[in-house]
Amino acid sequence: METSRHISFAILTFTVVAAGVSLLEHTGFFAGAFRTEILARVDAGDVVSVGQAVTAQNTSASDKASPR
Repeated sequence: METSRHISFAILTFTVVAAGVSLLEHTGFFAGAFRTEILARVDAGDVVSVGQAVTAQNTSASDKASPR
């Protein structure tokens, strides 16, 4: 008795669709669809140096300390 190797229709369909989308993306059809550009502006006043962050952390820690 021979057993047939049956390929699932859903798996075959998914493979064909995935290959088609991959090919279309590669050729540039979906040029911007799968990319995200992050546009940000940083002002000099928004930048905090490590020294300023440590000083702020130490100040807030000393504010929370209870007087003895």
